[in-house]
Amino acid sequence: MRRTAQEEEAPMLEMTPVHPDGSEDAKDEEAGEPGAPGTSTPTPDEGLAGEFAVGAGVPRTWDDPHEGCPDDCGPDGPCVKYGRRNVARFCKCLGARRLGYMAVLRWKNVKGKPAPMPGGAVRRTKLLCIVGPFWPFTLCVTFPLIFLISGAIGIAVLPDRALVTKIVWAASVLCLVTALSCVAFRDPGILRRHPEKPEPNWRWNDQARTFRPPGACYDEDLGLVVEGFDHVCPWTGTGIGQRNMGAFHCFVTLLCVCIVLDVLIVMRVLP
Repeated sequence: MRRTAQEEEAPMLEMTPVHPDGSEDAKDEEAGEPGAPGTSTPTPDEGLAGEFAVGAGVPRTWDDPHEGCPDDCGPDGPCVKYGRRNVARFCKCLGARRLGYMAVLRWKNVKGKPAPMPGGAVRRTKLLCIVGPFWPFTLCVTFPLIFLISGAIGIAVLPDRALVTKIVWAASVLCLVTALSCVAFRDPGILRRHPEKPEPNWRWNDQARTFRPPGACYDEDLGLVVEGFDHVCPWTGTGIGQRNMGAFHCFVTLLCVCIVLDVLIVMRVLP
């Protein structure tokens, strides 16, 4: 029997292999699974974004034309977008490297014997000094508040106090500034990229296209996956995670101590 031209042009249906238990092929079951063919993962050519767990839609360089937020990101969208663009220009002038929405001011390229991460990128960059996305607030508000209030008390009230009171007050203020600096300029625990699953309890993070351990999560303000992430603190300008949590607790404690000391000194309770 002769077939028509329409029947000859009809594509043949592809049969899907089925297991004896009734399930489809394992390849089809894992369609869309991280690391499977067809999924995109950043390459090492992307610099720090290829080494660390940076969000898929986060700009990679300071010259990215999509810097800032979209036009429909809310009533304060244009202000945020304008601010981020100016911060990006300033960071570029400083020679800082971009990592998510954070700026790496000082880093070290590890030489010698490589230390590969399990199933992930080779450890080749050590972050020595990094600031968060809200560092202008820390620089223009937090530090000036500490220096202005402490300076006013030190000039107007402290000269009449006893030597012990002066030493305790000066030590508290110095420790407060040190703790704030340790929080603001320290790596909060940025996760390195893991395209393969290192441990059974690790989970896939779709925003950054990487596996993450328990307790790590992606934050939109940072544009990164942070281990032991707790929150983003505008007063310190950065995210609070596993590596700067101790310094953050010290900062909050010392802040309370300094406030109590200032009140007691102003009220002339301390000698």
